[in-house]
Amino acid sequence: MLYLIGTGIHDEKDMSLKGIDACKKCAKVFAEFYTCPVSVNITSLEKMVGKKITVLDRKQVEEGEVVIESAKKQDTAFLVGGDALSATTHTEIMLGAKKAGIEVKIIHASSIFTAIAETGLMLYKFGKTVSLPFPQKGYFPATPYTNIKENLDAGLHTLLLLDIGMTANRALEILLELEGKLKGNVFSKDTKIVVVAHLGGDSLIKYDAIENLKKMDFGALPHSIVVLGKMHFHEADVLGLFK
Repeated sequence: MLYLIGTGIHDEKDMSLKGIDACKKCAKVFAEFYTCPVSVNITSLEKMVGKKITVLDRKQVEEGEVVIESAKKQDTAFLVGGDALSATTHTEIMLGAKKAGIEVKIIHASSIFTAIAETGLMLYKFGKTVSLPFPQKGYFPATPYTNIKENLDAGLHTLLLLDIGMTANRALEILLELEGKLKGNVFSKDTKIVVVAHLGGDSLIKYDAIENLKKMDFGALPHSIVVLGKMHFHEADVLGLFK
């Protein structure tokens, strides 16, 4: 049996009782926290589940063999930040396990996809979720910009997930750089957007013009951004609390 278990979006106390009970049944417990950099205290989490936890690096997770090989021989838990299946990598592990004839149990938890409602924005008014990677030499993809524009054209908000280690400040600079290259009139220094940081803990939500947000300190990661589509008056009222 393989248990894919979300630990929630802030710290080890977000993990469900169902997830803790599953870990206690397992012979081996793995974890990864790079896809969603939550503030989990491993020592505390080990005491909660009564097991030693092996934290995997990116390569080990993306190859998936460590977790699946363990689950072939014994009940195994794999803990991930946020919800169990928020990242495509985790879906691939689930698929690989099932192809290997391993029974898989999913235990869900809080994630950015629902916690973003703390901004007051209505979840059903979000369009395609967009990931923003770090530009590299010879690599500055336009897809994030075009996807955001498609959402805006439909009047929908965009949840922008930032590359591993990216601050909201750097993300805002990248968006302005993309505007300079593509000139689709999506962003300017006066465009008002929302920045959220470490939701689920001491949540920080700021609603302001890009020029002002670029100068702010949003504290610990993870950070995310919402590019606003057409707002309902109720959404505007709640967002006003975060100006």
